[in-house]
Amino acid sequence: MMIRMLNWTGRHKTGWIVRIAAIVVLLIVSLSSPGLSEDLKIAVIDPDRVANETALGKRMKATLTKYLEARQKVIDTDEATLRGLEDELRTQGPLLSADAREAKQESYQREVIVYQQKVNVINRELQERRRTESDKYAKLLRAAVARVAKQGKFTLVLAKMPDSGLVLFHHGSLDITSQVIKELDRAGKTSKAEPKRKPKEKP
Repeated sequence: MMIRMLNWTGRHKTGWIVRIAAIVVLLIVSLSSPGLSEDLKIAVIDPDRVANETALGKRMKATLTKYLEARQKVIDTDEATLRGLEDELRTQGPLLSADAREAKQESYQREVIVYQQKVNVINRELQERRRTESDKYAKLLRAAVARVAKQGKFTLVLAKMPDSGLVLFHHGSLDITSQVIKELDRAGKTSKAEPKRKPKEKP
């Protein structure tokens, strides 16, 4: 019996944030000063640090991990049931009549099909949830990077990724990761503190 496990493995629990961060922090901040191209000022951030050290990044990863673990339990339970049926078919099959054995095998195959369909549905749900969380994180990160870049008058912010080859070397003074972490945490606290607006009552 071939068991299809959930395709979001442990190594992706942090990787999804780092990958989306690498995409969104490569941005140009438009400033109103004249001669912008002549005064190019570059900064660098470490998306991995931002994801691992900000409250937002930790919360996003925890949310996805909890979501995955809950669904993995469902799959594990179904797998255990299928393994039990498989063992039962293997041990009892030789003792059954041909018709009874065929009926039991068909019943088992139906259960396998139902299981595979459930795994496919859960995998799609996981991908959609990860995409939703990634989009939320990317939006907030982009805004935080833009604010820090504007304050520091940076015109270009690059993501420092070990395997990308985009940033081979940079002076430490160009790294604004700590500022971005502080800004993202500050923005997160502000958004949580803001009261939700009640919908206007219809006259």
